[in-house]
Amino acid sequence: MTSPQGMDELFWGRDHEDVNDWAERLMRAAEVCDLNADKLFKITKLNLRGRAKEWFKRLQPVPADWAELRTLIVQKYGNVDIDDIRVKLDAIKQEPKERVLKYFECLDKLFQRGRIPDTEQRRRFLGRLKPELRKLCVVRTFADIEELVGAATELERVLKELGKTPYEPLKEEQEDGVEETMMEKQVNALNNTLINFLKGNVQGPVTSSSSSMSTGCRICR
Repeated sequence: MTSPQGMDELFWGRDHEDVNDWAERLMRAAEVCDLNADKLFKITKLNLRGRAKEWFKRLQPVPADWAELRTLIVQKYGNVDIDDIRVKLDAIKQEPKERVLKYFECLDKLFQRGRIPDTEQRRRFLGRLKPELRKLCVVRTFADIEELVGAATELERVLKELGKTPYEPLKEEQEDGVEETMMEKQVNALNNTLINFLKGNVQGPVTSSSSSMSTGCRICR
């Protein structure tokens, strides 16, 4: 049996998943597809994966319908241990070669799961950001986590581009007759970039919510 379009909402029973949100999405999709409760029950069982699937196999007695299954699975996976969420958050930091958005993806799954307030999200994101990005971001004030992550992402891109400029002692004649080395040109470009960043002129893309992000997080698998 294959799921109708829009009914492919899988649930694994992982810490970052919100079982109530998952169940609501299934119900909305069932309404759109005009499915009755019996078909919704069958599709829900097919959509269980990993430890959630193993949990269902061990259920005795087996739930009789969708309503009973929803009650049982929410009881099993709906409780959030906020202390455990914060322990997991403490263990996450941006690795040297890790992109900003990948780092944020791991944090955001737990932010959403634990309903972490935006102020704490910004503090945690900044606290374990790579030092070269953190020291620039802390001097700015950001309205919310999306603005902060967007700016950090754009800053990361700009610094990467500037880093491709070779530090070669080549000199070029300027219009005013002043010679400037390639290193000096890069430093000047970097300074201009940072000035714009500090003024708030360096923006970034609006970050995606956790529901549209990949689940291939190194921490949250």
